[in-house]
Amino acid sequence: MSSIASAETTPAPVASTSTLAIPEQHPTALNKPAGRDWWNEIGQPKYVVAPMVDQSELAWRVLSRLHGATLCYTPMFHAALFSSPSHPQYAQNQFDTSPGSLEGLAPYDRPLIVQFCANDKDQWLAAAEKVVGRCDAVDLNLGCPQGIARKGRYGAFLMEEWDLIKSMISHLHSNLSIPVIAKLRVFPALDKTLAYATHVFSAGAQLLTIHGRTREAKGRMAGLASWPKIAAVREHLGSRIPILANGGIPSSEEIDPCLEETGVDGIMSAEGNLYNPMLFAPQNAAGGRAYFEGLPSEMKDALLKCNEQLVGEWDKDKAAYAPSTFLASQYLAIVKTLPSTETGGSAIKAHLFKLFRPTWAAGKHLDLREMLGRAGGGKSKTRMERYEEYQRFVDEMYKRIQADLVEGNLPADSHRPLTHAEVVANYAGVIPYSHAQPYLRVTSPEPVVEPSKEEIAASVGDKRIREEEVIEIEAKLGKEEPAAKKVKTAEEDTGTVVKPSPPRCSHAPACINSGSAKCPRGACMACCSKGADGATVELCEFHEDRARKEREKVEMKKEKNKAKRQAAVAAKKERKAEEGKVEDVAA
Repeated sequence: MSSIASAETTPAPVASTSTLAIPEQHPTALNKPAGRDWWNEIGQPKYVVAPMVDQSELAWRVLSRLHGATLCYTPMFHAALFSSPSHPQYAQNQFDTSPGSLEGLAPYDRPLIVQFCANDKDQWLAAAEKVVGRCDAVDLNLGCPQGIARKGRYGAFLMEEWDLIKSMISHLHSNLSIPVIAKLRVFPALDKTLAYATHVFSAGAQLLTIHGRTREAKGRMAGLASWPKIAAVREHLGSRIPILANGGIPSSEEIDPCLEETGVDGIMSAEGNLYNPMLFAPQNAAGGRAYFEGLPSEMKDALLKCNEQLVGEWDKDKAAYAPSTFLASQYLAIVKTLPSTETGGSAIKAHLFKLFRPTWAAGKHLDLREMLGRAGGGKSKTRMERYEEYQRFVDEMYKRIQADLVEGNLPADSHRPLTHAEVVANYAGVIPYSHAQPYLRVTSPEPVVEPSKEEIAASVGDKRIREEEVIEIEAKLGKEEPAAKKVKTAEEDTGTVVKPSPPRCSHAPACINSGSAKCPRGACMACCSKGADGATVELCEFHEDRARKEREKVEMKKEKNKAKRQAAVAAKKERKAEEGKVEDVAA
């Protein structure tokens, strides 16, 4: 169970720099809606599901809209792969445009934004042209702070490359028939944040989503999002284009305060939505019910059957927390009844792990974690066989929760959607572990003090440490990399630098691996899922993200090898055809 009592405080107000000049966007010959005209045209959506890699897929978007979301983003797609002729399956696997698919079609999946990461304007344009007609705009990811974005030169690691950002956005603004928008993070200084947002707007962006954290604020060091900085951007640019706020919305209780404090046009949620897809329900339950009426009849029937799990009466307009088994059953009902589109097993499994996190965090039914981990495996299984394995897991969890109710481990009348007021009044502000609920991230209790250059030099035991070596070590500690590195000559490279030893895994001496400083448990990848009592627990966010990236690498390698094989087969056929022509001529 987790308490919903708020312990957060809002950062101090930030002074606005409204005198900053706002250059006009360059005109385009294309007849397309822009700025607030475009926003009005798509219905002024206020409750927005964020782009999330392998997590904001079609089935999850349908579930989110069913519970009040009014605008959704696709997962982030790689523009280079999406546009590449050598990876024809990537685009189709990521965004299903086959006959019968609901992806990007009204009323099931609109309004919709397709997000790309990119660092080449022509690749991005080629990728974006593939989704025209199936979305309302394309978004440039300028907010991803992960290490993979640094390596790939995209996301928040373009924050210093203003010329590149301008060339990409202005290129699509001039050549794409639908609007281009952007999602970005803030700088530590307000004046630079406003200048940055103004720069992105003037390049041609028709909407800005402002994540109120810096690039360095992530994981355990995420801290609070700066709503005052978001408010300053809204004050500065809000008369020209819509502004969305992102960050600091773990539950529905923060939505209205954020709207009031920042003045933004809408709220975007990522983690809050993943752990509780009913995040927007208290604000827009009626919109969710209207959306339900437009769904395919087979899907509606499957969703109505899920209601049989619930008991008693509940407030259908203000309910904020529903039983995880109910939400999981709704999600799987959508997955199984989507025409044409196949939902990846990695997405299904990740969603289920998050929905049932409160149950396992309470130490209940930990053996079912292993059951979920095994579900969906095996290459010989059909799509429906995999889905049924996930359904059996949910059914078994439902039986366990019912037994907990009978045994008095859960409040007797709680297996139904609950309002925030009910939780406060009847359960002392503690949401039952059977319900999907906010994930309140544990941040570092003490600020991380980075060592000085002198301390770095002392730690390696070399009084002749060179500036290049200090910079290299600082880069590994997460500091900004230099624009260019000096290449050491043979004469210079005579000293040996002894690097500081990485910390041991917290399960030492039983484990001989190095622990990760980014893991809140101080464990290695293999031990992160091991609890203190030997029970299996959920991977921390860092290791879960690392595991997902490893899966992505494997998939990309498979696609690359497949493309090579196809090219080899095609070349072989061409050679045979040429040999046949030569024989014909000789004859």
